[in-house]
Amino acid sequence: MNFSQYERQLESLLKEFQERFNDFSSFEQQFSLFASPFSFNVSNADESLQMELLEIQSDSILKAKYLEVGILAFFSYLPGKFKNFKKFATKIIAMFGLTYVCEQLFSFMKMTKTGQRTRLTDEHLSSLIKVGTTQIAQPDISKIVSKKNVNPLEAALTKIKGR
Repeated sequence: MNFSQYERQLESLLKEFQERFNDFSSFEQQFSLFASPFSFNVSNADESLQMELLEIQSDSILKAKYLEVGILAFFSYLPGKFKNFKKFATKIIAMFGLTYVCEQLFSFMKMTKTGQRTRLTDEHLSSLIKVGTTQIAQPDISKIVSKKNVNPLEAALTKIKGR
């Protein structure tokens, strides 16, 4: 067998993984600041964040809120004067939000196309994914039914008028 074609693909894949993880490791300080703003060394923070970080670390009310609501919700409680820090947190959150959505989509696809459902075409799978991942508000069934329940007398009058 000729394995040279697989060798090139594996080398390409390895290179891509290394590039992605190199990028990831370059964000280590930022991730650390995001995860632990109250214990992060201010001198290691970007200059645009240092003053705001000092204020955050010295505010006992903010620290209590951080302990109460957790990392992700905490940043929504920061007052408007922490513009740079809120912008920084938004960038970090956005990085993981997209990854989470992609992982959720692949998990849904894997659960949908199982060994018992091998006849699904790409078109069917695409439709199922759209339906399964769309976050549409639940319909108000009782409201819909109440609109359909017509008084028998009104229905008879409607029929007579329609003739």
